[in-house]
Amino acid sequence: LKPSFSQHPAVLSAASALLPVAAMAGVTEEMAKMPGFRRTVGLKNNHRGATLDNTDVLASKENVQPVELEALRRVFKWLDTKKDDRLCWQEISEALAKLNHKTPRDQIELWIWEVDDDLDNMVGWEEFHTMYQRCISDTTGNEPRNLFNMVQFLMYDKDFTGRISVEQTLQILFVRHGRGELDAEIQEIFGEQQKGSDGQEQKITFSQFMAKANERLTRMRWAKKEVSKAPGRK
Repeated sequence: LKPSFSQHPAVLSAASALLPVAAMAGVTEEMAKMPGFRRTVGLKNNHRGATLDNTDVLASKENVQPVELEALRRVFKWLDTKKDDRLCWQEISEALAKLNHKTPRDQIELWIWEVDDDLDNMVGWEEFHTMYQRCISDTTGNEPRNLFNMVQFLMYDKDFTGRISVEQTLQILFVRHGRGELDAEIQEIFGEQQKGSDGQEQKITFSQFMAKANERLTRMRWAKKEVSKAPGRK
């Protein structure tokens, strides 16, 4: 039998702290004003190719939970080595080098452009936060995910060691997906074999994480195409 992680101490701790998510009808004025709840760039001016569903109002499940927000702030602070509350291509490049995933400047600049709503060639905190909300709300695979994937890995990697284990992912995965989807999400990241021959949890690198994320993104996009081709759909 495959192990279930729903009773892991990290999951139980996250469950006790998880705030209930309001239905859209109960969205407060404060929630509606959160960065990224409504897009700051209209569809006609959208240079990033985001989905129409994300352009209007994000669904209620996409409200960022406190544990996620804390992790996002920690990652942004770590990336912001110049301490100017903005991320430039050099800072992202340095982070990727620390993760042993060196990436050309032009690619990193594309990552920034994909989420850079004010077109200043940098990523501010609100853009960073909004990017996270957009990506977790996207079920089509059309939302740009390059920077998001790096940020997601670093949210798991609390000590910034460049490697993550199943246990390190449990808290965030639980508050994002709940018990019902937890095991499936872990398998998407780590595969079928999550422990070594010695019984110890296997750890994966950022490059391995990216490979799995890109495989999943390809499946998501193909699934969307197959649905659109189904008989009776226009």
